[in-house]
Amino acid sequence: MTPLVRYLVADVLRGQRWAAPLLAYLSILMIIGPPTGPVLPTYAMASAALVPIGMWITIVVMHNEEPMQAAITMSVNGGFRRVWLAKVGAALLCTSVLGLAALIWLTATSVQFAQVGLGALDFAMTVLAGVAFGTVISRPVLPKLGWTIVLGVGICFAQLFVRHAPPVNALIDLYAGDRPGSTGTLLLIAAESVVLSVLVIVAAHALARRRV
Repeated sequence: MTPLVRYLVADVLRGQRWAAPLLAYLSILMIIGPPTGPVLPTYAMASAALVPIGMWITIVVMHNEEPMQAAITMSVNGGFRRVWLAKVGAALLCTSVLGLAALIWLTATSVQFAQVGLGALDFAMTVLAGVAFGTVISRPVLPKLGWTIVLGVGICFAQLFVRHAPPVNALIDLYAGDRPGSTGTLLLIAAESVVLSVLVIVAAHALARRRV
């Protein structure tokens, strides 16, 4: 599986479609940070932005190969399931690199190291959620880019405005007050995010198999 993930990542890098989500996320980070006050709300905003960015990167990975090339990749590498899971892994890897870079930069510029573990948890759950949502709006579940954009925007709005929706609205609500919520609440949000992400990925895989 690891060589296949490396191949997919290298193929995406050659295609250069990664440049747009990378520049978009760097622009968001420049607006959000560096933090001038408590670092936890900044972690929350930067990690929340990884949900749409993770969706975007997942779409890039899933759409990078043309249908004929994707069929060849599947025939050479053990079939649909293995290749699809490798593409999910490649999207997770690429999005995690952005999350790790943001975490390091925000921590270093704030010089607040005591809460870096909580920040890492923020980024981990949003990376997973972003990729999970990306799988359900990408090929082969949604072959048409128009529907991908419409549903992607809808998911982003739902994450932002539906009360207590994990992880984005729940994180924003956690840090909205004068004092941040408890670590226990953050762990609960993380658990909810993992369960939601796994369910979405399983559903996306089932739908994708039917459309191959």
